[in-house]
Amino acid sequence: MYILLNAAFATNSIIAQVVDLKNNPISIENEINNCGFILFFVCFFIIAIIMNNRNGFLFSAFSRLFSKNDRQNMFYENITNETLNKMILSLQTTLLLSIIIYCYAIHQHFISTTTPAQMLIQLGKNSLLLIVFFLYKFISYSFAGSIFFKKDSVRQWNDDFFSIISLNGIFIFLPALILFYVEPAFNFLFFLFIIYLIFNLFLIVYKIKTLFFRDNRYLLYFILYLCTQEIIPLYLVYRGFVYLIVQKDTTWMQA
Repeated sequence: MYILLNAAFATNSIIAQVVDLKNNPISIENEINNCGFILFFVCFFIIAIIMNNRNGFLFSAFSRLFSKNDRQNMFYENITNETLNKMILSLQTTLLLSIIIYCYAIHQHFISTTTPAQMLIQLGKNSLLLIVFFLYKFISYSFAGSIFFKKDSVRQWNDDFFSIISLNGIFIFLPALILFYVEPAFNFLFFLFIIYLIFNLFLIVYKIKTLFFRDNRYLLYFILYLCTQEIIPLYLVYRGFVYLIVQKDTTWMQA
């Protein structure tokens, strides 16, 4: 009888532990989903306000990205407060990119399911790294441009780069939302997201080529410029994300 009671107690203990192991992750996941809902709602609210101002922000941003008439663009910017919209959307871009990187780390089991506070800390680190990266790009573009290129071309390129970053705050909202909530669609959407990033890189390379290196005689300088201004910074920010996610004694120049 004593043996049967012990066996029954052990069985009940195992069942209780299994229930705890199943309930806790679900509870944490619900809290993370609720926290994500707040973040995405804020992003959607920002997009709705900017798009409902009837100031033609998308048309203005695209026209400034592909137009060569600087005076008309400057006049239009003063009317539509385009700079403020771009600043807000650029911050939103950093947040959405941080969420996508966080989802990738969770999906690949680089990090486990965390609490909402830990998720926000990770998103904050990712966003801070992206902000530093974007600021470095603007400073390096301005510094190199003031030495090697015309001032008008540098000003136009900084505005174009600003437009590309801000427009991403609108275009990657829906993919980031689906990646965060729909696990079965992760692989397909992440593949599309990579293609979209490659398109961004090609657009950046195209704009640099048309603004600064129109003559094919400067092709070697163009390649050198891409290596120093685009490829190396991208590699360093990639290593930065590896360090932030893995949290190990990683060597920055390790392959």
